Amino acid sequence: MSKSSKKKLKRRHHTVPRLLLRRFADGEQIMRIPLDGGERRSIGVADATVHRDFYSLREESGQLDDTVEDLLSDLEDMAARIICKVVDGLWPLPIEERAILAEWIAAQHARIPAARAANNEIADHLDKTLIAMAASQKSEGASKRTPRSPSRTRRSKPWQQLTDFDSYYTEVSVNEHMAVMAQSMKTAYEVLMARSWGLIKFERRTLLLPDHPVTLVRGDEVPSFRGVGIGNAAAILVPIDRRAAVMMASPGHDDFVVRPHAKLAMELNQRFADNVRKELFHHPDDNPLQGIELRPVRDRETVISQPPATYLMPDGPSDAFKTAMSHAPESPPDARRLGWRG
Repeated sequence: MSKSSKKKLKRRHHTVPRLLLRRFADGEQIMRIPLDGGERRSIGVADATVHRDFYSLREESGQLDDTVEDLLSDLEDMAARIICKVVDGLWPLPIEERAILAEWIAAQHARIPAARAANNEIADHLDKTLIAMAASQKSEGASKRTPRSPSRTRRSKPWQQLTDFDSYYTEVSVNEHMAVMAQSMKTAYEVLMARSWGLIKFERRTLLLPDHPVTLVRGDEVPSFRGVGIGNAAAILVPIDRRAAVMMASPGHDDFVVRPHAKLAMELNQRFADNVRKELFHHPDDNPLQGIELRPVRDRETVISQPPATYLMPDGPSDAFKTAMSHAPESPPDARRLGWRG
C-alpha cells in the first residue's frame, strides 16, 4: 500500500461529541465560558473540547491506533438521528432507539477526562501507598541491625527518590484507560436501560452544556462524604439540545414527560454548571447563565483521607487503614511514573 493511500489518523479528539456541541451552536459557533477567569467568547465547534490523541491506542510497535475514535464516531452518527427524532416529538422511544441512545449516553459517562483523572489519581495513590509500606518495613528492619555503612546509605537513595512523592505522578496508559472505559460503558448501559426515562422540553427557556454532559443527582438520603455513581444516583440528567434534556429516574416506572417551567430550567442549569470541570457552553443567542453560580475549576476527582506519606511517619496510619490497604488491589501493570526529578 502506498503511503498516500494509508488511512489518515484522527488526532484531534472531542471529549464532548460534535453532535452535541452543534445542538447548542449557531451554525458552527458556540459560546464558551471557562471557569478559570478567561474570556467568554464564541469559538468554533471544531475547536471545542479537543484533546490530542485522547482515545488513541498505542500498538506494540509504538504506532497510534484510532479505532476507538472511529467506533465513537459511528455511535455518534446513530445517536444524532435519534436525538433529532426526540427533539421533533418522538417519545417514548422504541426499544431499538432507546438502546442506541443508552449506549451513547453510557459512552459520554465513560469517555470524559474526569474518568481518566480519577483512574490516574487512584493508581497514583495505590502505587505510592505500597511504596511507603515497603519503605517503612525496610526502615524498621534496618533499625534492628547495626548502623548503616556508606554502601548501605548509597543503596538507600532509590528509596529516597521513590518516597519523594511530590516529585512524580503515576499515570495509567491510554490502552489501560480504554479497557476500563469499555467496561464502564457496559455497566453504565445496563444501568441506564433499567431506569425510567423522562423527557424535558422547553419552549422558551434554554440550557447549558457542561464539558462533562452526564450529570448525576445525589439522593437526599446519601451523605455528602459518600460518592455518587451511575448506579446509586437518584437521577441522571443529560442535555441533548439547547431546549431539551433527558432524565433517567428510578427503575420500575413507565417512561414519562416532565412539565417544563422556568424554575426547572434554572435548577437544571445549576446542576449542569455544578458538573463542569473546566468549561461550559451555550448557544450564542441564549443567556442560560442568569442566576447560576459557577464553581472554581475542579482539579481533583477523588478525596482520600490517608495520604501515602502517612506510612512514613513514626506512628504510621491507623490500624483500620492498614487492614484495609493490606487487601487493596495492585496498581495497574502498565502504570508508569512521570515527571521524576533526579
